Amino acid sequence: MSLTRKEIEQELANLGGLVPRLLQDNRGAEFWIEFLERANAIKDHAPLNLREWVTERIFELLARYGISPPWSWITGGNTQRGRVYAFPSGMRVA
Repeated sequence: MSLTRKEIEQELANLGGLVPRLLQDNRGAEFWIEFLERANAIKDHAPLNLREWVTERIFELLARYGISPPWSWITGGNTQRGRVYAFPSGMRVA
């Protein structure tokens, strides 16, 4: 079931409120695994026409905490779209 824009806003606000705790409780890869699992769940429930907007909002949320997405470290800051999978040997963007 797709979320409405208002519901997405609420889910993103909830995710934003969790970031400090996630940063405190998890270090390195553990933070990204938990954060991206939650972020991808929001994107998965967003209508197709809002997914790009949701992605931008997730980037903005991270930027508020001075965090850049891990794929920007790999790509030199060039944004890649899609779902992010983390593996022990590295990451793959699909």
